[in-house]
Amino acid sequence: MSSGEQRPETDDYDLLTFGEVAARLSEVLAAETAELDWLRREAHPDQDRIRGVEQRIERLKASRQRYSEEQRSNSVFNRRYGSPTASSADTPQWR
Repeated sequence: MSSGEQRPETDDYDLLTFGEVAARLSEVLAAETAELDWLRREAHPDQDRIRGVEQRIERLKASRQRYSEEQRSNSVFNRRYGSPTASSADTPQWR
């Protein structure tokens, strides 16, 4: 972004919750799966395009699994802030 550019007022800078991520991933997965079905039904299917969509679906499924595991384990919070059950010797000391 150059120094003269301004961000549009319509931009949303909120962080997504795990639930919002799951919903968005489900929507995109459904759309990609529908596209894959459509590509496969074509009279002369484009195998390269089909392969690309299949790979994208696999990446989306892996992302959905990762976010689901992070939500259950609270690993993002622990990576960022440390375990809430850590002993006082393990926590940073602010002076």
